[in-house]
Amino acid sequence: MEVGGNIINSLGAGSGIDSSSIVKQLVEIEKTFKQTGIDDDRKKLDSQISDYGLLKSALATLQDSAKTLQNSSTFSTKSADFTDSTAIVPSALGDDAQVGSYTLEVLAIAQAQSLSTAAAFSSASDEVGKGVLTFSFGEWDAGVGTPPDPPEVFTADTSKDSFDITIDDSNNSLTGLRDAINKADKGVQASIINDGSDYRLVITAESGATNELQITVAEDGGTPSNTDGSDLSRFAFGAGVAGANQQMVQQQSGADSSLVVNGLAVTRSSNKIDDVIQGFTFNVIKAAPGEVMSVNVFEDKSTAEQTVRDFVETFNAFLKAVEPLTGLNEETDEIGSLSRDATTKSIMTGLRNIIAQAVPGSSGDFSSLATIGIRTEKDGTLVISEDDPATTFNEDIFSAAFADNYEDVRALFVPEATSSNSGIEVNGYGDNTVAGSYDVVITQDPSKGQLVGAAASGTLIADLVGAGANDYDFTITVDGVASGTISLTPGTYADRDALAAHIQSQINADSLLSAAGADVNVVWNTDHFEITSRSFGGSSNVAVQAVGASAGDLGLAAGVGTAGTDVKGTFNGVEGFGVGDVLLAKLNTDAEGLKLIVEPGTASATVNFSSGFGRTLDDLVGQLLQSNGILDERDKSLNAQLEDLDEDQEVLDRRIEAYEARLMAQYQAMESIINSLNQSKTMLNGILDRLPFTSSSS
Repeated sequence: MEVGGNIINSLGAGSGIDSSSIVKQLVEIEKTFKQTGIDDDRKKLDSQISDYGLLKSALATLQDSAKTLQNSSTFSTKSADFTDSTAIVPSALGDDAQVGSYTLEVLAIAQAQSLSTAAAFSSASDEVGKGVLTFSFGEWDAGVGTPPDPPEVFTADTSKDSFDITIDDSNNSLTGLRDAINKADKGVQASIINDGSDYRLVITAESGATNELQITVAEDGGTPSNTDGSDLSRFAFGAGVAGANQQMVQQQSGADSSLVVNGLAVTRSSNKIDDVIQGFTFNVIKAAPGEVMSVNVFEDKSTAEQTVRDFVETFNAFLKAVEPLTGLNEETDEIGSLSRDATTKSIMTGLRNIIAQAVPGSSGDFSSLATIGIRTEKDGTLVISEDDPATTFNEDIFSAAFADNYEDVRALFVPEATSSNSGIEVNGYGDNTVAGSYDVVITQDPSKGQLVGAAASGTLIADLVGAGANDYDFTITVDGVASGTISLTPGTYADRDALAAHIQSQINADSLLSAAGADVNVVWNTDHFEITSRSFGGSSNVAVQAVGASAGDLGLAAGVGTAGTDVKGTFNGVEGFGVGDVLLAKLNTDAEGLKLIVEPGTASATVNFSSGFGRTLDDLVGQLLQSNGILDERDKSLNAQLEDLDEDQEVLDRRIEAYEARLMAQYQAMESIINSLNQSKTMLNGILDRLPFTSSSS
C-alpha cells in the first residue's frame, strides 16, 4: 500500500503535470526540422530572386552602353573650322558631312521673282472676274518687265508641275484670289498691298532663276486672256502679244545664288544651301566677290574614342556589380546566391566570349577588341593599352588605332552592310540578319509602267491655239488610281516638248492622283507622246481614255499601256521577294532583313554584312532580358518553387496541427485516468480508516 500511495502522490492531484507545456515542446520538436528546411529554402530562393533582379539591372546598363556603341552617329560626328566671312553664315554640320577642305566665294545671292498688278483696285473686296489662272514655273529670258516691253521667251521647268487656281462666285474678289493662291500651297505667295491710294495684288515665287512664273488666264466661258485689261486678264503674265498676256508688272526677277566652291562655279535657287558640301548647311547673306571662306571638315574622333572608354568602364562596373552575386560578398562575408547557378555561369561565359572573340562578319586587322588595344585581365576586367607610366604595358595601341585606322575601328563596333556594285544599294538590314557574305543575282530588272501613244496630229500645236476649253480633255489611270478630267489650256506652245511639259503638269496636278502619290513623266518622242509612271513594279501602269472631241489628236486615244515589273533576284541561290525596285531576302534565312534597291540593268553584286561589336553584345543581352528569355524563365521557375514551398508549409502546418491535437487528446485521457486513480485513493483511504487495527482512533 505504501508503494501504490507513493505513485499516486507523485502524479499529484489532477496529475500535477503541465500537460500544455509538454505538448507544446513535443510539437516544437516535431516541427523544427522540417520547418528549418522550408525556411532555409525560402531564404535561398528569395536571395536568388533578388540577385537575379540585380543581375538584370546590371545587364540593362551594359545593354545601354552597347546600343551607344552600335549607333552609327557615335562614330560619324564631324567638326569643322571656318575662317571669318561677312557673306556666309554656317548653320548646320551633320554626321554625314564629307570630310575635306573647301573654299567658298559668294558672287551673287538668290532672289525671288515678284509681280504686282498694273491695275489698281479701290477695295480688297473688288471683283476680279471668273475663270482659271494657270501658274507654270520656268525661266524668262533677260529683259522681261512692264508692258509694252517686247514679247519675251519663257522656258518651262518640266521638273515642276503647274497648278490651277479657279475663281468663281465663291471667291470672286481680290481677297478671294489671294487666299486661293496661298491655300494652294505650291510655293507661290500672294498678298494685298495698299500703295497709299489703291490696292494691288503682289505675287511672289520661290527664289531661283527657274522658279519664275508664267500666269495664263482662261476667262469664264473659255476665252483665253482678254486684251481689254478687265477681269482675270489683269493677272496674266505670259508670252505673247505685249499688253495682252503680260499685264502684271515684274518688280523683281528671279535669280540663283552664285558661288565658287574649290574653284568650281556653282548656282543654287536658294540662299540656304545644303547640297554643295555634303552634310554642311550654310546661308549666303550677301555677294562678296573676292572674299573667300575656308572650311575644314574633319572627323570628331574624340567622341567615339570616349564612348569606347566609357564602355570599358561600364563593363568593369558590371563585373563589380555582379561579383557579390556570383562570388564573395565582402559586406556580408557570404558567398553569393548565384555562385553555383548554372544559368548565371552560362551568361557570364557568353559575355566573356563576345569580349574575347572576333566580331561576326568582320575582316581585316581590326576584328576584335584586343586588336585595338583593349585587353582582358585575369579577373575578367578590361584595360586599355596605352602609354601609362604607372603600368608596365606602355604600347599606345588604342589611341593609335583611332588616329590611324578610324574607319576600321568604326566597322569593328557598328553594323555595316556593303555592296560590291553601286547599282545594288543596301538600304537596310534586320535584327535577324546573320553576319556574312551574300551573292546577289538579279534575274529580272525592275521597270515602270508606260503608255506609248500613237502618232499625234501634225497640226497639233496650231489646233490648240483656237481650241475650245474642253476639246482636249481626257482621263487617265496611273498605278490603278483614276484621275478626274485632265484639261489642257488652249493657246500657243513653243513646241511639242513644251506641250509634253504642260500635259505632265496637268496630270500631276490632278487632286485624285496627287493625293495617292501617283505621278508621271511625259515626253515627246519623234512623233508621239510617252507617259511613264514614276513608280516601279507590277502595280505600276498607265491607261488613258479620250473624252474631248479632239483628244485623239494627241495620239492618246483610249488604251492601256505596258505594266511595270517587280525586281527578282536570289541571295546565295535562295529566291528573294521583289516589290518595285526593292529586293528583300526570304524570311527564315541568314539573309533575312537585307533590303536592296536595284537599278535596272544591274546583274549581280556581293553584299557583305558585319554585325559589329555593339550590335553583337546588344543582341546577346537583349535575348537574355527579353520576355520569355532565359532570365525571365529562370525568374518564373524560382517563383514557382516559392509557391511549392507555400504548399509545403500548408501541409506541414496541417500535420503539426493534427499531431498537436493527438497529443492533447492523449494527455487528456491520461488526466482522466489519473483523476480516476485519485478518486480510488480517497476511497481506499476511507476504508482503511474504518478497518480494525487501522482506525486512527484505535
